[in-house]
Amino acid sequence: MSISSSTPKLSSTQIGAIGENLLVNAVMKASNGRLSPFKPVADDDGLDVLFFDKETGNSVAIQLKCRTNTDGGGNTAQFDVRKATFKDHAFLVAALLNEDMTVFDCTWFIPMKELPEISNVKPSKYVITPNKAKDSKDKYVKLKYRCEPKELAQRIIDECKTRSEREK
Repeated sequence: MSISSSTPKLSSTQIGAIGENLLVNAVMKASNGRLSPFKPVADDDGLDVLFFDKETGNSVAIQLKCRTNTDGGGNTAQFDVRKATFKDHAFLVAALLNEDMTVFDCTWFIPMKELPEISNVKPSKYVITPNKAKDSKDKYVKLKYRCEPKELAQRIIDECKTRSEREK
């Protein structure tokens, strides 16, 4: 029996789990505990985490897509959302992890209901290709989806506040 000389590599499922843990930790910390994460026991509908806002009593459902690098070494990264898991009431957090997978280099917070308008629509999925460059002028920056990881918690809180105002 020979021992494989190839180095094991993390699967996309493992990278996703790392990203989910980084996301919930970063958002809890940045919100000073105002946002509490809830993860589904069975992730069978594409939603990865629900953030509950303790002040408003509202929550935001998140589908997280993580990448560990850009496409072809450039500045763009491709994120795919399967139409089978598309939820128009949820938000997509597209996140680019740093090389060590310890923090997010860049995040995008996108209302899922806007995906059909801003993505490359394929038969079975929506595809976005945002640019991570700080000076990028792509549509994801112009539409104000791009945010620094620390801003993400505030955007989730703002969405919870907006939902409270709509309920009045």
